[in-house]
Amino acid sequence: MSKHRLPYWLRMLLYRSAGHRYYPLVVALIAFASTATFSFPFVIVLIPAVLIAPRRWLVLGVLTGVASGIGAAVLVELFHYFGQELVISRYPQLAASENWQRVSAWLESYGLLALTVIAGSPMPQTPAIFFYSLANPSTPGVLIAVGFGKTVKYVFLAWLTSRYPRRFIEYS
Repeated sequence: MSKHRLPYWLRMLLYRSAGHRYYPLVVALIAFASTATFSFPFVIVLIPAVLIAPRRWLVLGVLTGVASGIGAAVLVELFHYFGQELVISRYPQLAASENWQRVSAWLESYGLLALTVIAGSPMPQTPAIFFYSLANPSTPGVLIAVGFGKTVKYVFLAWLTSRYPRRFIEYS
């Protein structure tokens, strides 16, 4: 599948840094940037990164999960700062609606649990982070919730990739 292929410069960055001890940090930095900018799904980087250095699957999974949690916390702060004002200025009737109040109350009650589940699943997390940031967000809570969910997901995916590499070759 050519749609999963990494850009040339990113592939070369992974190959050139794979032999160094800081390789997991390079991959974690990519995870942070991917989550904080919501520019691309990080899984398309994690799989080739583990295929390049399969013995480092655990440290890659843990560091990238934590880096994604930090990136999500940055994203919540950005959305909370810019997003709420933008949405309310464009749709002033939305903030006064009964549905908005209900969703805001639900997110305040179950938001972090929901974010943990979403982060650990294949569902995209950016819309959930956006809606959570419009409520009364807890940035440390997002860091822990998304960090935990992503760490579980990435450790499992890294383990699968290292254990059954033939199934994931098409991603490299």
